[in-house]
Amino acid sequence: MSYRFYRDDDGDLRAQTGRGLRLLGRFLEADIQDSILMCDEVLAALDDVVAGRARRRQLTGNAHTLTAFKHKSRIRSEFGRSADLALPTCKLRRALLEWRALLENASRRRPGK
Repeated sequence: MSYRFYRDDDGDLRAQTGRGLRLLGRFLEADIQDSILMCDEVLAALDDVVAGRARRRQLTGNAHTLTAFKHKSRIRSEFGRSADLALPTCKLRRALLEWRALLENASRRRPGK
């Protein structure tokens, strides 16, 4: 799974992905955005299904719907005709943790630095 998360010259979060993970990048940019709270909500949903506290969790954001099961998760675009992205839940969780780390890192920076 190849991707890179960063802030562009304008300070906007970007997800650079290969074609196979394009929907993951769009999900992060459009639905999670700069929100640590939203990222934590999705991570908690994934933790619920992995731990067996829920059979599945479904969350709909600005542009995508995430359906998470214990081993596989699916991201579906609510607009356009993109094919759904199915990926292992553990890999989705890892990507979300990396996105969250980028958010935390930005929030720790002091003005002027």
